[in-house]
Amino acid sequence: MNAVMLTEEIKVGLRPKRNENKGIVEKEEISKVVKSLLEGEEWKKPHGKMKEAAEKAVGEDGSSTKIMNDLVNNWKAKISS
Repeated sequence: MNAVMLTEEIKVGLRPKRNENKGIVEKEEISKVVKSLLEGEEWKKPHGKMKEAAEKAVGEDGSSTKIMNDLVNNWKAKISS
């Protein structure tokens, strides 16, 4: 389910194709996918949905900001006591 979500819905990953006759992903396919990830132009552009989610998470009321604030407040409380 994770692979389908990342490759087909969010479109932030590549899924190697397995050899139907052998039932495995061959090294040539893995090499092709890795090369595409490292060198492909489409992966250099920020993906809209992921970019929006990341911006929201680190925004003033975002989940990452809240978690970091909670962590700092816990440290401060421990230092004060």
